[in-house]
Amino acid sequence: MRDFLKGKRCMVWSFMGNARMYEALRDYGDRFDTVGIFTFEVDETGTITETGTSISSMLPYIQKWPHIKWLLTIMNHGIANIFTALRNNENGAKDKFLTEIIRIMNKYPWCAGVDIDLERGGGYENKDAANALFRDIYNTVKSYDATKLVNICLPGMTGVQGSVGGENWCVYADLNDYCDTAAIMSYGMAWAGSAPGPVSPRDWLEGIYDYAVSVMSPDKIFMGLPAYGWNWRIHDTPENLGITYRGVSNTYYAAKYWMTGVYNFTGDAPPQPFIPIVAYWDDYNKVPWALPHVYDYMEGWDAVSWEYPLLKGVYNRRRYLTSYGKEQKAEFGTIYIDRNGVPDEYEGNVIITDEMTSLGDAQASAEYRFEIREAGYYDIAVQLCFPYWDKNAIIVSLDGISKTFSENRLWWPYWRRVCWLTLAKGVFLQEGTHAISISGGVPGVQFYGFRVCSGFSEYPFAGEASFMLSPRRFKDVNGVMVEPDRGFKLTFEMLRRKPDSALIWYEDFRDRNILPENYWTVLDGEWDVWQDPDSTENRPYSQLEGYGKLAWKYDGFSDIHIRARLAFPQNSSGRAGVFLGDIFCCLNYDTQRVELYQGNSLLGSYSTSFSKTVDADLRANPNMYTIEMRKRGNKVRVYSGAASTLRFTVNVTGGSGYVGYCSDNRTVCELLRLGDAWVYEPYERFDVELPDGNITSFGRLARTGVTWDDEFQVFSVNNDVEESITRSEDISMDYDFFHSQLLALSCGNDYEVKIILKDINIWISRLFLGDADGFSILYYQDVDSLVYWANEAAYRWKLRGIAIWSLGQEDMRLWEALPKQI
Repeated sequence: MRDFLKGKRCMVWSFMGNARMYEALRDYGDRFDTVGIFTFEVDETGTITETGTSISSMLPYIQKWPHIKWLLTIMNHGIANIFTALRNNENGAKDKFLTEIIRIMNKYPWCAGVDIDLERGGGYENKDAANALFRDIYNTVKSYDATKLVNICLPGMTGVQGSVGGENWCVYADLNDYCDTAAIMSYGMAWAGSAPGPVSPRDWLEGIYDYAVSVMSPDKIFMGLPAYGWNWRIHDTPENLGITYRGVSNTYYAAKYWMTGVYNFTGDAPPQPFIPIVAYWDDYNKVPWALPHVYDYMEGWDAVSWEYPLLKGVYNRRRYLTSYGKEQKAEFGTIYIDRNGVPDEYEGNVIITDEMTSLGDAQASAEYRFEIREAGYYDIAVQLCFPYWDKNAIIVSLDGISKTFSENRLWWPYWRRVCWLTLAKGVFLQEGTHAISISGGVPGVQFYGFRVCSGFSEYPFAGEASFMLSPRRFKDVNGVMVEPDRGFKLTFEMLRRKPDSALIWYEDFRDRNILPENYWTVLDGEWDVWQDPDSTENRPYSQLEGYGKLAWKYDGFSDIHIRARLAFPQNSSGRAGVFLGDIFCCLNYDTQRVELYQGNSLLGSYSTSFSKTVDADLRANPNMYTIEMRKRGNKVRVYSGAASTLRFTVNVTGGSGYVGYCSDNRTVCELLRLGDAWVYEPYERFDVELPDGNITSFGRLARTGVTWDDEFQVFSVNNDVEESITRSEDISMDYDFFHSQLLALSCGNDYEVKIILKDINIWISRLFLGDADGFSILYYQDVDSLVYWANEAAYRWKLRGIAIWSLGQEDMRLWEALPKQI
């Protein structure tokens, strides 16, 4: 006989205790398969107390709906030390807990079993003890009464150690045998303290359930879905608003009140108008969202203009602008003389092209003559290129007065790039002929010419974008056209990042000129670069592959920071990583460790786990792992993982020479990044030019124990410490919100605002112009959203059904759309 409810079972919890919860229990109990009675709290001694929904209030529904599996939900309210005490049986806590489970089932014999909701279990190292705890719970219940059920509430995992909330103790495959059903709590990706977004975004849900059904019995699994949403206040900082987090939880009906103009941000009373608004439908995530009291809204791509090096990017459908590197911005005023690098005369070994000259040895020289028509004060700028770290000096003379241009900073951003530098500032030149000559220095520096001008200046530039604000009046609940009472605020949604070492070289192997011999050298083995043959991109995805040692063609490195992202093919083994001289920092597949060697001596290690990639996935979906080291003097720090986690620190002797990538056997590498050991580049500051012309700076963190380079906006640590020690404020990898002061704008007019990036790697995501009394981003769940995912659970992943957190928060129309369970 066909089971028409297969995949369509519905579990809920009695957490809310509000009138709507009891209404749903009364009127729609026939839609519920399982109810977790959210009443029982365990403490760190293992004792269970009744603190949630009163059992007496539930008895009428328990009697009315005998088909429902009424489970006693036992929770620790996410208190980590309770989970730890139970897991480790501290002072007999687990033993007590198991007896308490029997006690409450004896007390309420009508229960169908227990629902175990334990959270904050810690890292992967706790998995064995956690597995034993759930095994013992399951066996205890079944020994008491084999007909009693055990449901376990599990965190959302996209793989082993794949928790976004640090719940890596949970390994689905290990727990499959210790439950009758499992409700995966796949809600909470967005929360009160996160950036606004869907509570359960599609990508997260797909990752969780693709993984879950591969290691657990699908017919045991309930897909956890939220009935609630969040309203994030984005018109000011949480501390100024007197709140801890900007998000406030909303039931469906609270969201509806925002949509229909019942609520506002001035205590649901004047002076803020009561404005009904429309919601947007996020068709990718299948969820509605809205912008209460926002008068204008735009994404990064909506800029009316932007200037290179700003570039367009897309991530998770968010259209942003960002800059990956700074360009030199040079201004000259009036240009009187503009010469390229072809000289009037030269001596010795000189290389001349159509636009530049390079001296081939120390005895070579070249001269350029120019005419000044009117005596006066002038600026003179020369255009140079230092092609490599060992081609770093040239002497330039003006009428016999020489100046040496040289560069020894490995992180200097203009290496291998043509740049303008000052030869003379405000120099007095008589009418007549003058001469500029180049000589000496280091062979190989390229001279592209010079300019005589009225005023030369130069600075590194990360780009800027202009946006047009167009506030217009809204119609309130009474049909009156309204606008903000006090004025507007402008909020910028930006993505910043933690500082990284000041960049020396970024190599992703995507250039068409593969491993040019003037930059790279093979010290050992065989190396090549694979590039995606089907890509139409100018710089297609590529992988370095081979074995041995590949190095930059320069042996003068000492203190550096080097990072590689690599994968082990299915037939590979041994070690792969980065090296400096005789220091080798690697991932060792055979030992499953991060290791550091000097010569043949193992200096340090850290146990971890990583896997090979089958050949079919090597190009499109490789298992990439990050390994890096930072050497300062005689100390080496070793890091691994996507978050660049410090694993250990060791002392070395010496350590200098070539730097590059090394592998015992064939591996692939998609990134090799070389940075300065002491100097950091921040990814945090941007300036805003507001409509009144005032410029405000945002995002820069206060630091101690550092020295700033104001020209390039980088800083060096004064002592051998981790960068994080220099600041008290952290930078989230989530979107941040920055807020203008009160803006006196008039509805009906248009205003320009300009965002000027001072650092790179910042994303200009969205701008919100809203009522200064309050505006927000609201995400919520409605019947269409929940029904969509219920169908996915049933037909795509063939799960048991859905588990909705929690009863009393939902759109009540949902129950009419779900099948009866009896």
